[in-house]
Amino acid sequence: MDELEFRRTLYADPNCNDERVLAAINDDPKKQEFHKELKQLDKSMQLASQVKVPDDLVHKLILRQTMQSHRASKVRNRIQLAMAASVAFVVGVSFTMWQQHNLLNIADQAIAHVYQEGSYALEAQNNVSLQQVNAKLAQFGGEFTEELGQVYYASICDFDNVRSLHLVMQGENGKVSVFVIPHDDAHNAKSEAYARGYQSQAMDAQRASIVVVGEEGANIQGVKEQLKRKIHFSA
Repeated sequence: MDELEFRRTLYADPNCNDERVLAAINDDPKKQEFHKELKQLDKSMQLASQVKVPDDLVHKLILRQTMQSHRASKVRNRIQLAMAASVAFVVGVSFTMWQQHNLLNIADQAIAHVYQEGSYALEAQNNVSLQQVNAKLAQFGGEFTEELGQVYYASICDFDNVRSLHLVMQGENGKVSVFVIPHDDAHNAKSEAYARGYQSQAMDAQRASIVVVGEEGANIQGVKEQLKRKIHFSA
């Protein structure tokens, strides 16, 4: 079972008893921790949803609303509506922040990948053709429909246990690293990061996430827009 299938299976059912899933968990401490976190989150969500609603709640609310409509003024109604809107806004923002906090920051992960890899890929001086790049990208159901300019390096890599495509290409003012990562709901596909003299930006490209990493000051936004315009994924 590959990493993507493993994650998707556990996202669907954290208590899955599939033999392949259990074997993968037993063989990998990192998967054990991931499994533990998902089970804890699932348990918390179940407890939060087990709030018993009184049988006569509907009748009480209707009665209360009727009484208030006779007593309350238009000003008070407006204040109540404003308060309700404020509460809804706070709840929505809190949920969004909670959700984003629990997503993997792949922009930060990409910088760590480049840093840990050292100069091996960045110092490559190959002349990789568009056909060679597309031959590797085809494994993920995608292709580039136009030339990318100078591509020095193209290889399949392990991006945080996800099989991905790693490119090094010429940017506007220096080399940039590009990662094409199969779509995963656990990834924050719109993240940014700045660390160790590098900057990176991620974007959602339908069936994959694309992360561009360059030195601080590099125009990675331009590279990102170019890639988004030229990449295509089959349905």
